Amino acid sequence: MNLTRDDLLVGVAILGFFVVSIVSMMACGHAFPAMHFWRSDSITAQAVLGTAVMLVFVPAFVTARFCFGYIVAFFLLSAVFGFAWLSFFTGFDYAHAVARWAMIAALAAAMLPLMFVDLQIWRPELSEAAMNRIAVILFGTSFAVLMIDISYGASFSDPYGPARSAITRPAPLNYLIGIVIGAVLPYLFAHFATRSRWIAAIGVLSFALCFYPVVNNKTVLLLPIWLPFLFWLFGHCSPRLATVLALFVPMIIGLAAFLFLTADKNYLVFSVINLRFVAIPSLALDHYAGFFAHRELTHFCQISILRHLASCAYGELGPELAAVYRDGNFNASFLATEGIASVGLALAPVSAFLCGLILAVGSAVSRHLSPRFIAVSSGVAVQTIMNVPMTTGLLTNGIALLFLLWWLTPEWRPALARSPGPAVQPVDVVIAAASGFFPQLSTRPFEQADPVSVELAKEPSRTTARSTPRDGTPPRGVKLLSH
Repeated sequence: MNLTRDDLLVGVAILGFFVVSIVSMMACGHAFPAMHFWRSDSITAQAVLGTAVMLVFVPAFVTARFCFGYIVAFFLLSAVFGFAWLSFFTGFDYAHAVARWAMIAALAAAMLPLMFVDLQIWRPELSEAAMNRIAVILFGTSFAVLMIDISYGASFSDPYGPARSAITRPAPLNYLIGIVIGAVLPYLFAHFATRSRWIAAIGVLSFALCFYPVVNNKTVLLLPIWLPFLFWLFGHCSPRLATVLALFVPMIIGLAAFLFLTADKNYLVFSVINLRFVAIPSLALDHYAGFFAHRELTHFCQISILRHLASCAYGELGPELAAVYRDGNFNASFLATEGIASVGLALAPVSAFLCGLILAVGSAVSRHLSPRFIAVSSGVAVQTIMNVPMTTGLLTNGIALLFLLWWLTPEWRPALARSPGPAVQPVDVVIAAASGFFPQLSTRPFEQADPVSVELAKEPSRTTARSTPRDGTPPRGVKLLSH
């Protein structure tokens, strides 16, 4: 097999990511002992060799084509790699080797459908005008949700403080908040930004900040930074390399802050990036393995619907673990919740395969979209997958709605970029006004949405490959898109 320059860059980047991940976990052990983040700076040959087993996954990421499942699989790789390292130093009482191999097997099982199942799904043919109307409806609904939320109260409090849960709202309203923040707003930003409709795109980011007094959630504060970062990264790097760098670059920034930002005595930057963003999914696996090593499994009874149908010894798993370990509300990915907690270590790979198969639907319904659009619109959804149970993420955090929007989103052809149109579309003005943002500059609505797709448009021969290339470009017979 001939490897391209991009293949080699991806492989080298993953190897570098592994090294920096270990350094980051060592630093976390120094900074956050109260989180049961075990010190791992006493490196042993057993830990190095045991974690080096994870290198077997690198060829899969080097050879696979880009898709939504590729992003999810890499984030899962990061979580399991961190857990494999921590399992050699943990103070929790469980079968460490068994848990380590079970999670490695679960990762492999999830990767199979995520990266290599190629589903063909019929799609409706909607026009750009129809999608613009849907965008207006989505924003209008989001605005209505915000207004209703504010009527129950608002507070500019610490996102880690008790004020987050001080205001009680109806459960359906909480679900709507999660859907708007997790799916609708990232989708709207991607929709407008990939068309260079900057007024509306910046308006969406500004509007997202308006949710902070309602939820006191750090995700809302980081969303206006995270989504533009992904938009820039996937516009300047190949999709697979950008996927690796999406975790690699922030982790380096966090480590630099840990080492050189002496004024940050509370490790604010380092904790937000390296702990909350990268390490918590690994730490959650360690906690769940320790918790359920000596307790009854849930058998999926933590799912709200099943809890009402049958008796359950547990409520929501995050608070259950918080009551025992007293280091925060540990929600976790499907590897921990639908895996370790529900069926145990032995059957965790089976559960992971089924969850991966469900998420593979996202790859199928987005196969006609550009890598940049997929990455940006799923910027919050991927984080959700890493930090909440599968059922919660699909329904109450909007991942299922995001899949539906991807399915409805039409192919956008580069030829449309040359069509005349008004400088500013009405929806841009509406969104800018609603978010309190009134820029002076206007841009044409359909300008080079994706540099990768525009470049491909100049090379027709590259669009006639028999199979989808690794960079995520469309297969033969599919018209080139830039959405």
